[in-house]
Amino acid sequence: MKRKTKIVATLGPSSENLVDKLQHFVDVFRVNLAHGDDESQERYFRLLREKAPNSSILADLPGPKLRIGDIPKMELRRGQRVTFSPYHDIIVNEPIFFSSVIPGSIILLSDGMIKVKVEEVEKDEVRGVVLTDGILTARKGINIPDMKLASGLTDNDLRLMRKALEMGADYLGLSFVLSENDVRKVKESVGSRVWVISKIEKGQAVDRLFNIVEESDAVMVARGDLGVEIGLENLPYVQRKIIRTSKLLGKPVILATQVLESMVNSPLPSRAEVIDVANSVYQGVDAIMLSDETAAGKYPLEAIQYLDQIISSSEDKVKPLRPSPMRSPDDAIAYASLSLSELSRSEVIAVHSRSGLSVIRVSRLRPKATILALSPDNSITRKLKLCWGVQPVSIQETAGNINDLISIIEGKCREIGIKGNVVIVAGDPKMESGRTNLLKLHFID
Repeated sequence: MKRKTKIVATLGPSSENLVDKLQHFVDVFRVNLAHGDDESQERYFRLLREKAPNSSILADLPGPKLRIGDIPKMELRRGQRVTFSPYHDIIVNEPIFFSSVIPGSIILLSDGMIKVKVEEVEKDEVRGVVLTDGILTARKGINIPDMKLASGLTDNDLRLMRKALEMGADYLGLSFVLSENDVRKVKESVGSRVWVISKIEKGQAVDRLFNIVEESDAVMVARGDLGVEIGLENLPYVQRKIIRTSKLLGKPVILATQVLESMVNSPLPSRAEVIDVANSVYQGVDAIMLSDETAAGKYPLEAIQYLDQIISSSEDKVKPLRPSPMRSPDDAIAYASLSLSELSRSEVIAVHSRSGLSVIRVSRLRPKATILALSPDNSITRKLKLCWGVQPVSIQETAGNINDLISIIEGKCREIGIKGNVVIVAGDPKMESGRTNLLKLHFID
């Protein structure tokens, strides 16, 4: 497997007829539940299961995202007085909007392109003055940086969460997570059926970052709303902080938003975008996600192909940063597997795991060798597609002891065509799931 950093692609109108081609590059498809209706979302899930059965699916929940209602396109000019109301002018239907702003609040529209300063607030009307020119259209996002919410979960999120589970999602993306309590609430509901991915896009989440990452199965650097919330000048530092914290705690991390934004309308990426992708690879992200580029852009296939090329070229030239090993017996085995593979010139580290934890421990350390993740649980292998350097493989056999386990691993390696020295990492089948206590250099002729 040449490319180690994984690709996540958002499915949408521009790409739904290209799934058969995109699946050769995409590891995880994202279905954004903030858009479309029940019928279109169900159609996307069916399409992916039929056309890309080996790909995993991320169901992205909308969270408490405020949006402009259905309005005609309007041009706003600096100094213009505007009114937000459910009935006229700039339509906003969410009651939380009117209860959250106060005189002096800054309302950011269209990803922060338009700023409005609040002057007066009534029960269902907010009046303010435009600070920056811009074009406003229907369904654009609303951000209020000083807005404080008790929870990032809504009743609609909980409804969509149940629906996503029924449709067979492998991951749930939680938008606008505010604290570890949001993550805990979802995990208590879904158990281990899916991985919960926390999207860091609020200042409140940055303040609780360590706790949120610790509670999550994976993390996303959602740079769109995050940049609006904390200020673009602070985004590079916070991005590095999120990646560093995720790697420290051994949680997969996805980079998202405006990765190849110019390719929404252009067949080529900008030079700045290419450098941004390469720098993300150097920082050691597990995956990079495309949003509008594949969902609504003119060149979805070209965008995926360019991302694949940039990642592959970057990985050939610079090693990702390797975090320090954790002080535990399980991580000692994972760390030793890297040294053993490098000194023995093994190109494969075969990790047998019932829970996926052993695989994540090895992936976190960014080995040179490909990580062959073998699991008897197909739901685990689907989730592991998100992890850096991991090639998941489902196995049918169940081992009763260590000798059986080694025999199963050797048989699967032969089936795939792997020969020579292979480093085996596993846990004794008689031990509880999630523990790692076996390290072996095994030769396959």
